Amino acid sequence: MRRHDPLLRALPSALLAALLLMGSSAPSHPGSPEPQASRLPRTLWVMNHQRWSPAEQMLAVTLQGLANRRQPRVWLRAGGMSAVVLEELQKEGTQLREAASVWELIGALKGEIRGAIVYRLGTPSVGVATSLCGPMQGVAVEESLLERAQSAGLKVIFDARGMDERQTLREHRARFRSGIAVEQATEKVGHLRDFAVARNAFTFSTTDPAFRTEAAHAVGPDALIFGWGDDEFRWVRDISRANATGVPADWSLNLSALQHLSAGKLQRPRRPRPATEEGVRYIAFVMSDGDNIQWLGGNFVHDRGFWDSPLRGQFNMTWEVAPPLAEVAPRILRHFYRTATDRDGFVTGPGAPGYTFPHHQPDRRSLARQAAGYLRRSDLSVVSVLNDNAGRMEDTIPLLELPEVEGVIYKDYAPYHRRKGAILWHNGKPCVAYRFLLWEGIQSPEQMAQEAAKMPASPKTDPGSYALVNVHAWSFRDIGGPMEAVRRAIALLPPDTRVITADDLIYLLRENFGKRAGSSSR
Repeated sequence: MRRHDPLLRALPSALLAALLLMGSSAPSHPGSPEPQASRLPRTLWVMNHQRWSPAEQMLAVTLQGLANRRQPRVWLRAGGMSAVVLEELQKEGTQLREAASVWELIGALKGEIRGAIVYRLGTPSVGVATSLCGPMQGVAVEESLLERAQSAGLKVIFDARGMDERQTLREHRARFRSGIAVEQATEKVGHLRDFAVARNAFTFSTTDPAFRTEAAHAVGPDALIFGWGDDEFRWVRDISRANATGVPADWSLNLSALQHLSAGKLQRPRRPRPATEEGVRYIAFVMSDGDNIQWLGGNFVHDRGFWDSPLRGQFNMTWEVAPPLAEVAPRILRHFYRTATDRDGFVTGPGAPGYTFPHHQPDRRSLARQAAGYLRRSDLSVVSVLNDNAGRMEDTIPLLELPEVEGVIYKDYAPYHRRKGAILWHNGKPCVAYRFLLWEGIQSPEQMAQEAAKMPASPKTDPGSYALVNVHAWSFRDIGGPMEAVRRAIALLPPDTRVITADDLIYLLRENFGKRAGSSSR
């Protein structure tokens, strides 16, 4: 429905891999892996691994994870934000050294490697090898490459063939870092696994809901699960039941290096707060899928339908971004903050710290405490929540009680605007449900504008004068992308309508209704 919806499924796998690149984060609670910002790397090995065979890609990314555990040493060449950050590093003085093959790099980094962990492509041993490379300081060698690896001086330190993830978790749990795991499909061998190796993260692939919950619980409490599952709803539900959150990252690249690159104190752009006008209605458009760090870290930056749209800056627009970026790829978040116009606003992607259904969380207050650190580091104060349809807006109260949170914007799983703009108040802070949804087949720009014209225009006395519009990131490609859909909708709105950012909408609601709303009311 969201991450792997028809637009993405229609792309050939090679093109998809080139488009979707980065993202993820480490948990900010006791026992979690905290990457230390390193000095600027003097030299960085660069590999163009997408030209290689799957076995060579797996070897390359597990080697990258080992080499990047303490500082950035190896980079996988790609487009999008990977190219942006690499260009930054070059301008700052980092020298690039191209690796013609993974074998050249093995020779150069031999001191980082204790030996080979043997596995077989297309079997669960792919996840087993990924899980054990970090703790055992090995690289994953497919059985077809074993003779070549031994000729390069790598001895076999573990044979993962015939093993599965359940056995690995049962026998090697103590080797894995708490607070993090990676779910990555067995066939995806050239992405994200560097991060798993660098973090000693248990890595698995499953279609079994019970095992997914078991794995997320085993590496908890409040774990972050990077990657993706076989189905969006089941993936989020299963990890939520373990009080974990998800970070869509299965096509990510270079996280093992990005996590170490300091970006200084992250500060989203500020603008003067608006004053309330009488006789108008206020609407805020919010782009969906900002939890998807592989997209934010990929071609999002150069896509004319998104950040590179010529329309950006012509009207107020709100962008979801993922708080975990502040931990695992702070330079990506810094880039968006620095290149934002004065009409770009920011809120979190669905959930904080990651994508989760609050309805299924056993301990929502614990997760809210974890979220607070991510919100401070990412400088975000409005949290977007996507909940199971069986959930309630009251599920967001632990978030509303955080001093870091000014308000929550709420969407149901399907459709996002199921509650038609309902507002829950708690201690003067609003949880505001989406009223409209720009999504092909659900609500067009014309339909959305027609409905908005029916809104009251009494923003000091009627909270119905405010509306959130969720913009489906993967719709409207045929007309130029979601930003063009927003432009068309705005052009059709009545003249007594003001388009503002979502954080400003939350601010105006609090200013006009927060004091009179009571401790917890609708």
